[in-house]
Amino acid sequence: MPNFAICSLPEPIALINKAYLTVDELPLPLLEAAKLLQQGLSNDAIVTIRDARPATPELPWGWIISVTAFCRLGDFKSAYKVAQRGLKSIGNNTYLLDCMGVAYFVLKDFANAEISFLKAIQTDIHNINAIVNLANVFISQNLPDKAFETLQKGFNQNPLSLEIKSLYSALHPNWIQPLLGDRLRLRMLCSTDEDFLARCFSDQDFMNNYHRFAAINQTRQHIQDTLKQNTRYSILRQKKIHWIIEQTNHSVHEQSNYQPIGLASLVDIQLNYQRAELLIGFPNPLHRGQGIPLTAMLLVLDFAFNHIGFNKLISIVYGDNQHSERSTIALGFTQEGFRPDHLRDLQTGEFLSIYENGLLQRDFRTNSRLSRLSVRLLGFDITHPKSR
Repeated sequence: MPNFAICSLPEPIALINKAYLTVDELPLPLLEAAKLLQQGLSNDAIVTIRDARPATPELPWGWIISVTAFCRLGDFKSAYKVAQRGLKSIGNNTYLLDCMGVAYFVLKDFANAEISFLKAIQTDIHNINAIVNLANVFISQNLPDKAFETLQKGFNQNPLSLEIKSLYSALHPNWIQPLLGDRLRLRMLCSTDEDFLARCFSDQDFMNNYHRFAAINQTRQHIQDTLKQNTRYSILRQKKIHWIIEQTNHSVHEQSNYQPIGLASLVDIQLNYQRAELLIGFPNPLHRGQGIPLTAMLLVLDFAFNHIGFNKLISIVYGDNQHSERSTIALGFTQEGFRPDHLRDLQTGEFLSIYENGLLQRDFRTNSRLSRLSVRLLGFDITHPKSR
């Protein structure tokens, strides 16, 4: 079961500010309690609200502050009991329901957490925090499709929310679909790729150009761990995805056989900024010609810009690989920087320079060379996805 999903509490002081309440509109004890909570003084916040009642009207803010304070103290049973009393007193309140859902979630009562977050969203479809929390409830139960469905609906109702969009993009089923061309197929790593991956990591010439430092300490156990982690949650948890590049051999019986010939990766994936770093490599020199690397590159560009919606791809090239740098620039990447002696190979002690290259979506869309090449090698124009 994924253990990286986290439900977060709404921030009371932020909610109060969001409501544009002034000191005159909010009883002073509640404002004081909110500030104490913000300072990390949860016990003092609870005491302040407790002492203020019943003189202070039972506004939603008092209940929200109290439940949040109990959660921060780790007393989640008290938190949901206070939340239940508050809901009976003031009726459904989206933020109080959100708080109660967090308490249930931490106690691993996922059924009641789901109910609470659903009610919070039904009360206010613009409660971004509750939408993300509900998705994390499903992720915690290893239900990525239900999480994605929740985020998709939430994003349709809140298209400007970067928080929803980021998680929605990370769980998109496009990530686990193979990238298909007539000659090549790119698919996610799986358990059967252990031997091929081990051969790649042990090939120092290949790794020097693909990812010079990735092979360090790559024992069989590390490789097995990498394969286990390359799942639907790879983007969310590790911010990277690895593909095996396979050559497609069509038989006379219209069946296809696939031979692994290379690796492709998107790493340092930043969904908020819609960018990632691209890596592609082939251990066997025979597969570095005949348009094979170019076809693989076109498939990844199509995926990144058209299926995921990245704004930018980055390519880092080592200074001693001039051929790769020229090829990268020829495809439309712009050399954005050159860092002399920027890295050090700990095995040889040599310093390494690197080229930093970038391709923006707007430049990708107007790249006539990519347009011609993709039509020839893939059968459609990747710069205009509607052409396929």
